[in-house]
Amino acid sequence: MLIPLPTYIALLLLPILFLLSIKYYKSVYNHSSVHLQSTKHRKCLFITVSAVYYVLIIANILMEVLEIVRLELLGDYGIAMIPFVFVGLILAFALHWTKGIGGRIRGWQAINGVLWVGGIVVNIIKVVGLVNEGMGGRKGTKYPIVDQVTDIAVIAGVYVILTILEALLGFWDVLGRASRRKSIASATSPVLNSV
Repeated sequence: MLIPLPTYIALLLLPILFLLSIKYYKSVYNHSSVHLQSTKHRKCLFITVSAVYYVLIIANILMEVLEIVRLELLGDYGIAMIPFVFVGLILAFALHWTKGIGGRIRGWQAINGVLWVGGIVVNIIKVVGLVNEGMGGRKGTKYPIVDQVTDIAVIAGVYVILTILEALLGFWDVLGRASRRKSIASATSPVLNSV
């Protein structure tokens, strides 16, 4: 039951943040400065970190697929709610890729934060539960407990890195928005335009 909890929370937050963002988006969106906002000068490091971020999301999707396939090979072990994790990973990918669906969802990074931190917590709980079963369990099967613990620990580690990258990219985004606002203000300033 804990496995899909971060995704449930994220899906609950999504419409709430969207509704709260509607009024803000209408008041801030300026048609005359759209061309200034769309010209983003991204640094090579920012692009590299973003690429790593997306690759790590894909890596966790593939790790979840691996865990599901290996559990299915056991035959009598179910995959429970593990597939629901894909919804959260794809949602986070989409929110980050579209910058909160084109800026219409303010605070979308909080949704991703819930997914990443929730993923860490859920996977740590899974590791602890498996370790309590005994690391020597399911020896001789196609998916010994020690292998599953390793897989889940890797997934949790990727969630930790995603949390750090989310914070780092969010910080860069805030700095970029402040810089764009400054350039928009200077471009639309009547004093500068009259000079």
